Amino acid sequence: MKKVITLLVLFFALISNSQNTAVTYTASTENFPNPERGFYHHKETKASNFSTLTQSTMTNYRTNEKITLILRLYYLDTFLTSPISESFLNNMRIDFDRMRNAGIKCIIRFAYSNQTTLGQRDASKAQILQHISQLSPVLSSNSDVIATIQAGFIGTWGEWYYTDHFGMNPTAADYANRKDIVEALLAAIPSNIKVQIRTPKLKQKLYNTTTALTQTQFLSNSSLARVGHHNDCFLSDASDVGTYTNIATEYPYLTQETKFVPMGGESCDFDPNRSNCDVGTSEMALFHWSYMNIDYYPEVIGEFAESNCLNEIKKNLGYRYQLVSGAYSNSASIGSTLSVSIKLKNTGFASVYNKRIAYIVLRNTSTNAVYSIPLSSNPQLWLGTNVIDISEQLNLPANIVPGNYEMLLNLPDFHSNLSSRPEYSIRLANNNLWEPTTGYNKLNHTLNVTSTLSIADNTRINPTIYPVPANEELIVEMENISEFKVTLFNTLGQNFGVQSRELSSDKISLNTQGLSEGIYLLRFENETSVETRRIIVKH
Repeated sequence: MKKVITLLVLFFALISNSQNTAVTYTASTENFPNPERGFYHHKETKASNFSTLTQSTMTNYRTNEKITLILRLYYLDTFLTSPISESFLNNMRIDFDRMRNAGIKCIIRFAYSNQTTLGQRDASKAQILQHISQLSPVLSSNSDVIATIQAGFIGTWGEWYYTDHFGMNPTAADYANRKDIVEALLAAIPSNIKVQIRTPKLKQKLYNTTTALTQTQFLSNSSLARVGHHNDCFLSDASDVGTYTNIATEYPYLTQETKFVPMGGESCDFDPNRSNCDVGTSEMALFHWSYMNIDYYPEVIGEFAESNCLNEIKKNLGYRYQLVSGAYSNSASIGSTLSVSIKLKNTGFASVYNKRIAYIVLRNTSTNAVYSIPLSSNPQLWLGTNVIDISEQLNLPANIVPGNYEMLLNLPDFHSNLSSRPEYSIRLANNNLWEPTTGYNKLNHTLNVTSTLSIADNTRINPTIYPVPANEELIVEMENISEFKVTLFNTLGQNFGVQSRELSSDKISLNTQGLSEGIYLLRFENETSVETRRIIVKH
């Protein structure tokens, strides 16, 4: 005896399910705030006269100036030979709370003096290590609003040059001591935060390599991959006041390194040969600058403004992701996959330097219920002048209900307490896509989610095929069946690997010999669709 199942309409429903709609997007020229990038304000304070951040000032930076970063420089001037006081640590906590309330983050640095006075420039190695240990709990508990940390501690301004304890002309021992400070700082903070070093040579000496990071090394999240760069004399003379010792080798090195680690800084003097738009914008692009001080050096910032490139720099510091086009499934049934193909550009100087996950958001047009599906594509690698192509087959959430769903793209902060804060989500550089209340970017497409396959007149295919006698042959008949792979599973997902044979282009037989009584799933799949049908085996 044979059981024959006729599924003539299944082919047409599968084809309908796999059809996509193409959408195109319009680029925006607007300057708008985005997290962890752009111009920053310099905000410093001293332990001897601590001044906490002002909430209204922090809020004004983001809402009115479109600035999402500050550099918070803490001078530990009264703690050269003693532990950091609890009141100082509490004041730091107040600062972090006010940043968080305002929707901004900080680049953080610690130093002991802004003077070059001998004996006052930094603390001993032992004292610095003790201070890092004290700071660790505060930094860790507030890592959500720390964009990056500069190595600091050593030398005047924490810039590693004028130093009392680590060698003005460092020996091998001095470099080893400096590396110990960096490694202690890396160990004291969560592994997702990166530490920046003042010059390319310093990183090369600390880690005994002149070879720049590869993408594979970057993804390993080793110490080498967590050390980035900052230049605090950018465009200020031919060597950026000693930032470079060998341009021929250090420029290519820094170009490659900064694809993966944060880069930024400030100017410290005006040089008519370098402090101009042509050199500034070309080197920001070359070295993947994510941020720059808007307060210093004023003549350099003034030159940018007078030469009409300041607004360009405001828009392009860091990442600037822009949708070009997309193609999305028109419909998908529960248990199947959703086809997503996105083309985008990054017209900014850099990519994101901290971990983020991109999500396709499905929002029910009737109930506003939201389902988020992560993309496997890594936004940290969305870099380069070419169009970036993201094509994925996404599994619909198991708990999604049938209905129409608006599709959106979300790039939220990685920290769970900020992931629902729109101020910390990435806005795409397109017109009329941004939702300021949610932090989502519209994809201008609606997906229909169905519970079962349907044909044009909404006639449903009965999902239960009952019964299939055990130990007998199951015949599946449908148009163009050879285009589909047919497999049999139990309800726990176990693949029975039953043998099949093609009887014709429209029929195959499945050997169900040995199946015990119960419920099974018959799965049909091709390159674009996966559908299941339930069968019941009875003796």
